[in-house]
Amino acid sequence: MPASVRKLPLIGSIATMPTRADTSPKALASILPQVDRLYVFLDGFDEVPGLLRARPKCHPVILVAPDNLHASSRFLAPGMFGDDAVILTFDDDILYPPGYVATLVAGLAARVSTLVGYHAARFQPPHESYVRDRHILPFNRETQQIFPVHELGCGTLGFLSAEFSPDPRAWLHHDMDDLYVAAEACRAGLALESLPRPARWIRALATNQPDSLWNQTLKDDRRQSALMRFVMAQTLGRVEQNWWSHAPATMPHAAPAPRQPRE
Repeated sequence: MPASVRKLPLIGSIATMPTRADTSPKALASILPQVDRLYVFLDGFDEVPGLLRARPKCHPVILVAPDNLHASSRFLAPGMFGDDAVILTFDDDILYPPGYVATLVAGLAARVSTLVGYHAARFQPPHESYVRDRHILPFNRETQQIFPVHELGCGTLGFLSAEFSPDPRAWLHHDMDDLYVAAEACRAGLALESLPRPARWIRALATNQPDSLWNQTLKDDRRQSALMRFVMAQTLGRVEQNWWSHAPATMPHAAPAPRQPRE
């Protein structure tokens, strides 16, 4: 598989909300020149914004209750595309530099059975608190080597759909994607690695937004801490709690479109 990675379609996936109207256009503008197709999952929208209708690479999907998976919808993209691809998940409040996608593709091409990214964390004993018991490698901080990690941030993540296609409809929670990806990777026997990057190469467009999931986690991290311990127990072969359901919801629909040249 690695030898053919560079020939695969580059499929991006992002979720956004009306409250991110200030940052999402900038994020999209930085992403679109680097991908072949971008699934845009619209959480809280009644109609597709004109900005998306005007961009042929964009495949908007309006999320409707009760099947709204919120940001977890990003992981529906492999199934919606339906063919082998490089999958890249993005956040609507990050500015991605030119060459960003190319570096992730190069990282995937150089290794086997590995998810790659930039924002990352290693879990540390005593594994009591997800907020406190992690060493974080922020995406905007310089690192000069590859780090094996326990968790990758879904805003700066790349993987091969042939190796990793989790179904977020089976997740019991949809506000802790980084941890679910870590757990799914463990179940699939896949490694997680944080790639080298210069300082401030990837930049945040906004931080500490009122609707930030991280702010909610800071107030109460009990579920996240339990899933962190699940991930660590899984690496040691001791698993008890089930974090998956058995009744996935309906797959949302996005109209197919021909592959467009990169902008």
